[in-house]
Amino acid sequence: MSYFFDQYGRRRLANAQQSGDARGDGLTLQQAVLDLKRQLDERERENEELKLRVAQQVKDLRDQAQALEIKSDALRKQSEELKRLETELVFTRAAVRDAEQKQEEAAGNGSWQERYLRLQAELENLRKRLEQRYAADTAEHRRQILADMLPLADHLDLALQHAPEIDDTALGNFIRNIEATRRAFMDTLRRYDVERLEPLNAAFDPARHEAIGQIDSPDVPEDHVAQVVQAGYIEGDRVLRPARVLISTGTRGQG
Repeated sequence: MSYFFDQYGRRRLANAQQSGDARGDGLTLQQAVLDLKRQLDERERENEELKLRVAQQVKDLRDQAQALEIKSDALRKQSEELKRLETELVFTRAAVRDAEQKQEEAAGNGSWQERYLRLQAELENLRKRLEQRYAADTAEHRRQILADMLPLADHLDLALQHAPEIDDTALGNFIRNIEATRRAFMDTLRRYDVERLEPLNAAFDPARHEAIGQIDSPDVPEDHVAQVVQAGYIEGDRVLRPARVLISTGTRGQG
């Protein structure tokens, strides 16, 4: 009996060990599932935050575009008002000169042909000064409006730089929408004769680049742009915003 009991007891002990191992494996699998779910929840939260940020940036872009239209309309109205004032001024000056001319004729001083030519030259000079002032004011307002729009391009660039690389159809479509929005915005800038400056590997030009530091780079010659921190923009031949860059020392970093 004792032999049977001992043998049976050992069998029961072995079965108990197997059950304990199975429970341990089950707990490990459950913990792995929980960890995976937590990672998926965290990634979903990051995706939602990215969507909210980009949605806000797209809204800002639309608001800025609307503001540009409003400012453009204001500039057009200002141009019309300036032309109206110019016309009134011309007629006022002509009336004054006409009165002076009549006084001179009454006094018998000078010929009317000379006074007419002098008045015509003065009016031409006045017209040119008004046109130059109007062109300068309009150009300055236009540059200010365009400069105010550049941070939106920066926000879209950052959104694409930090977009996660995930094989997710919905997120992929969302990122492609951001890319399409950025392309449309850059096309809008080009219509206003604004081009992007990305002078990577180019010689440093203080007229177009703003150096914010140096970096060791054996692959880029000394005093050349080794890294573009923020893209710059030009309007024709005039710099709207210089590119912020890091300049190469032309050497390999030590340590």
